[in-house]
Amino acid sequence: MDCDDTHDPAQILEMLQTMAEGADVVIASRFASGATVRGVPFLRRLTALGAVTLFKAIHPVRGVWDYTCGYRAYRIGTLQDAAKRFGNGLVEESGFACMVEVLLKLNALGARFAEVGLHLRYDLKPTASKMAVSSNIRRLLTLLVRWRWRGFEAE
Repeated sequence: MDCDDTHDPAQILEMLQTMAEGADVVIASRFASGATVRGVPFLRRLTALGAVTLFKAIHPVRGVWDYTCGYRAYRIGTLQDAAKRFGNGLVEESGFACMVEVLLKLNALGARFAEVGLHLRYDLKPTASKMAVSSNIRRLLTLLVRWRWRGFEAE
């Protein structure tokens, strides 16, 4: 989860309940039923919508709409399996691309995904975002192309 007061820690209980119902990975999603998003600039919302459309078209992951949100719960056994398969290469990307990278790798291993509605309070963010949008977009597009055309092999 983000450390800037934009994600509600109370959602952890719902995420754990969803894992208890069988999910290996639970994502607090801006696109799931019941999500509330406040204070996010229009351009950032539009970028997120464009990204999800592109991701779903190129690399659909069952049960996932929010590929880049970092507010996630992982079943420890799923991460252990991924660590065995990918070793030090489990997380190679930086920025939001690492979230997509991990999602695609866990999907390749057959992980079961679920989403709960994210309660995003961007209006509570104490400072302006320091995220470099253009470099994140470039990393995400590079990752999508690499997965689409070359695939990915464990190291």
